[in-house]
Amino acid sequence: MKRFFIFFIVAIISCGFFTSSSASVKMSQQQSVFNDTSSNLIPIYLQLWHDKISKAQGETDLFDGKKDQLVEVSNDKKMNKEVTHAIYNKVNKMRSDIEHASSDRRHKIFYLNSIYKMLQHYNSARREGLLQPQDAIVLVDNFSKMLHAARNGKSIAPYVKNVSYEVASINVTQFSQNFGYNKARLALLRLYAKEHPEDFLRTLNQNYSDLVDAPFIDSVVASIAVNYPVKVYNFASSYTVLGRKIRKNPDSLVQTIVAIGSSGKAIQLLPFVDYINRGEYSISKLKKLSKNQDDFYSLSVKTLIDMNMRTLKGESPVGVKDMEFNVKNRSLRYVRMVNELHESPDRIRFAAAEELTPQEIYYVLVNSQEEIYTSSFVGLYHRLLERMKPESGEHLLMSVVLDRFRKFITLSAAYNTLDPFLSTMETSKASLLMRKFVSGLQNTKGLANAVDVADAFGSIDDSVLLDNLQQQVNLNFQKMKAKNNERGKVIYGLLATLFNTRNSHSAAGDWADQMSEKLNLPPLDYIPYEELTNAEGHIYEEVFFYGDKDGFASYRSFMSSFNNSANWDITSRKYWVEINSSRGKPITIFAKKPMATEDEEGMRALQQYLKENDINPSIFIHRGHSYHAQAS
Repeated sequence: MKRFFIFFIVAIISCGFFTSSSASVKMSQQQSVFNDTSSNLIPIYLQLWHDKISKAQGETDLFDGKKDQLVEVSNDKKMNKEVTHAIYNKVNKMRSDIEHASSDRRHKIFYLNSIYKMLQHYNSARREGLLQPQDAIVLVDNFSKMLHAARNGKSIAPYVKNVSYEVASINVTQFSQNFGYNKARLALLRLYAKEHPEDFLRTLNQNYSDLVDAPFIDSVVASIAVNYPVKVYNFASSYTVLGRKIRKNPDSLVQTIVAIGSSGKAIQLLPFVDYINRGEYSISKLKKLSKNQDDFYSLSVKTLIDMNMRTLKGESPVGVKDMEFNVKNRSLRYVRMVNELHESPDRIRFAAAEELTPQEIYYVLVNSQEEIYTSSFVGLYHRLLERMKPESGEHLLMSVVLDRFRKFITLSAAYNTLDPFLSTMETSKASLLMRKFVSGLQNTKGLANAVDVADAFGSIDDSVLLDNLQQQVNLNFQKMKAKNNERGKVIYGLLATLFNTRNSHSAAGDWADQMSEKLNLPPLDYIPYEELTNAEGHIYEEVFFYGDKDGFASYRSFMSSFNNSANWDITSRKYWVEINSSRGKPITIFAKKPMATEDEEGMRALQQYLKENDINPSIFIHRGHSYHAQAS
């Protein structure tokens, strides 16, 4: 009898006829959870899933730091209201519909769990930056359509359209038991190919390998080969199902990539894939040529120039980025050889560049910013000018199709070699070049060209040239303003602020004030004193000297500014000197002494001292050759 009674109680509970007060009481709005407006109690077997959904809603709510049933995703109050409505009202409406449906227990649990998983995935994707916060609106609406279709025995596949892959993939995952699931995955894969072609092959291989024989895969791979030949090669050379699929692809470009992959020289030859596919170069001849690094660099430069010329004519050569990377890597070989011989006579030091054409030296220079020493740049630059003769600088730039010309001008300005280059041109042509230097930045990809222009501003000392460039920048800003070109307004607004503040040397300049206020910018041509001090109002500065001949001379000159001065107190230690101001604003300078054999030990000792004493300098000064800069 006792055993029968226990069984009877368990049966009643499992059927939902009898619940505890804590499990069955309707959840209030104050708890920011599901509020069933009917008089029915929530069965205990569903309560767990409602609790999970409410918890996920609460996590979404907490993204802004407050759990107040207002999901703030931006400063747009209307958008915040719509996102909140989606996360709470629309989700709760789905919960209520499921709760009151005539479906069996298993289906109700399945659908409630799918809502919970959808919210959970949204929160995770939002944390990882895969979804924008406002995507919740589309996500919930799209999920609602799929849920309605699934509950009515219809396919979810039609609802993959008209939403992003990130939204669709979250929702499709929740309905793996739907008869349209496989068709939905195919639609998802097509969507991914459209939105993320650069990553399609990796995703296909990892997440959709069972669909590798889908009819559209060959055409997608062929289209990817045009823009990402190296990615196709990487998978074509793999022993995977996808690798075998690519090797059988009928497209001629894909087959050329496969052939290059089998050549044993794939890395060297892939940048030439377009020319091999066109029949202009053969794999065998390129393999033979690659044995001579100078000849291969020369061909790489000629090919890149031809690619840029074809692009100018409206063609789309395959592998331009790969060829640019190839030319950069090969040009750095010359930079490193010249750098390593920095103490050798010029005839030995620059021997590696003796046979280079002006165009080949040009590409060495524009690709060398991160590594080249000052003396290396100047030496190569002089050889460039000599080999240009009798042609002008304009002819040189036209011969490389103006490729990276802003970088060339910026580096020339930085190394004080711009004037000699401009002097090879007629004055009108030089002025036209510098106008072009600051024009059209709104149409360039990324910000690299704008940064090159900004870098040049700090290095040009010619007042006439500066005035002309300033006028051009201001004129371009006004043009962008008149055309309401937002990108152009921001780029030229920033450059105008930089240029005009530098020209006036005053933070109070009218234009500078207007632009700084409009764009919410700090001063661009100086750093306010207060930003350099620590919490106690003290400035710490660190200066690096190195143990070569110039380093010792520079150190002596530096110290002569402080010795025998009543304004400074000097304490000498083994590896550095500490210089403290005795009057005026509190400043402490730590200057590492030049050491003939112990530069590294001195650097480590000084850094350890600063760390132990919790001293964090706000100013660092490198005194020495550029080849020591990495140590600083």
